Amino acid sequence: QEVVASGDPSTKMVRSLGRSIILLFLILAATTIAAASTGEKEASDNDGRIVQSLFRFPASKLGPEFEQLLNLWYDEWLYTTTNENGTAIITPDPSGKQHALQSVSIPATTLFRRQCYGAAPIKSPQFTNLYNNLEQRRKEIEFQYIQDPKEEMTMLHTMVKRFYPAFSTVDNHSGTSAAVHLHKKKVVSIEDTIHAKTNLPLDYDSPSKLAFQTLKLSSPDTDDDSPPQQWSWRPAGQFSNRGMSNFLQWRVRFFHTMRTKFQRQLSKETPGFKFSHGRPSGMYWYPPGAVREWHSNYLDLIGNTKEKKTGNEKIYASQTWRMYFIRTVRDEEFDGLLQNLGVGGISADVDDHSAMHIIPGEDEGITLDVLQKAGARPLTKEEKQRQWKDVFAEEYSNSTFAGEEVVDSGEEGTLNRNSVWRLPDKNGYVTFFRLPKLFHCIVSEEVHRYSLGFAFSDDEVQALLKLAKVDFDVYGDGEGYTDEL
Repeated sequence: QEVVASGDPSTKMVRSLGRSIILLFLILAATTIAAASTGEKEASDNDGRIVQSLFRFPASKLGPEFEQLLNLWYDEWLYTTTNENGTAIITPDPSGKQHALQSVSIPATTLFRRQCYGAAPIKSPQFTNLYNNLEQRRKEIEFQYIQDPKEEMTMLHTMVKRFYPAFSTVDNHSGTSAAVHLHKKKVVSIEDTIHAKTNLPLDYDSPSKLAFQTLKLSSPDTDDDSPPQQWSWRPAGQFSNRGMSNFLQWRVRFFHTMRTKFQRQLSKETPGFKFSHGRPSGMYWYPPGAVREWHSNYLDLIGNTKEKKTGNEKIYASQTWRMYFIRTVRDEEFDGLLQNLGVGGISADVDDHSAMHIIPGEDEGITLDVLQKAGARPLTKEEKQRQWKDVFAEEYSNSTFAGEEVVDSGEEGTLNRNSVWRLPDKNGYVTFFRLPKLFHCIVSEEVHRYSLGFAFSDDEVQALLKLAKVDFDVYGDGEGYTDEL
């Protein structure tokens, strides 16, 4: 009977069905477990990471040890004098100042400065294609020609001129005529601008005019044989970038101060803290009218081009934060030019005459609350007018505000993530922001803007914010910081 039963076709069907059900159950269980595991991994990717993407506060909150780092910068790289309060007063470098006050009217500077006040929508081809392409090509040129600054400048200059028509919004103009329309003053201007009726050399925006040598700044009365410093004027926007010092002694002093005195102070708030790969990332001088075009620094997290690997890609990828210390200085000569134009309201005030403009875009760490706590605000109507005309160059289209006002914040505290927000510079403040989703540009209007940049990891920024007693949140089960006092 057993034999007969075992050979019964219906019994075989039941057993087969049972095995299929069990197998299906196991597959579903495995899939669920895998999905749960993946979900846990996705959820944990942000665990312990800072929620907010933007902070700004006085640099004095970082203590006297950070001030010692700044003094190294002042002493070695800038012309400074000390006032009765012991504050370092910066004097614009005379060897590059004339160029600085005229070069801001060349086509590239005019074009990209005005876009800072009226950028293309975040979803437009300019942001998804042109801006990123420009940034990528700049990086490739810098990495490829870094050993030959002269050739690098020539390449950058040629590339930017080719990009003019792509970024120009002038109607009924194409090709090189758009650039001509942008900048009518190649030799003589009769327009109501800073350089009205002033002769400008025809080759003022040529590569040969883009670099200046300066004297040794820190010890003019000594027999120091250190080579001269150099400011390199970078298109497309006309700002000057010194990069970081190649002088070993200065780098050693800066590294030592950062990882001894400053690190010890940080470890008091964050026990056991040590800098991993935190580093200074650059020194910049923006004269009045200078600009750094819209960019996201996304390539900085890669660290190099595909053609030239350094082995440090993981280090660059970990440095998702930038910190910039800002000093702003008014200039008597420039203020005189403004007075000649009849510009009113000129004073000794140095705040909110330069700024970082940002577009929230897809950065979830930028909210209305984060923007307001950092001191950001929407552009004013007068600032939006600078898309077409400012004191540095002629208008290139009708200066009447075209189109409807951009709504910078909606009802009930909502935020238009495609709007331009202005983070006005404050002298002596530091700004922290996270890469790579935040599009931003830098513009200087009536001051010389000096900045010292740093690249940090998320853990390093948490320690810095704790030292400064600045509130922040973290994802997951990590502990943020709240100043209970």
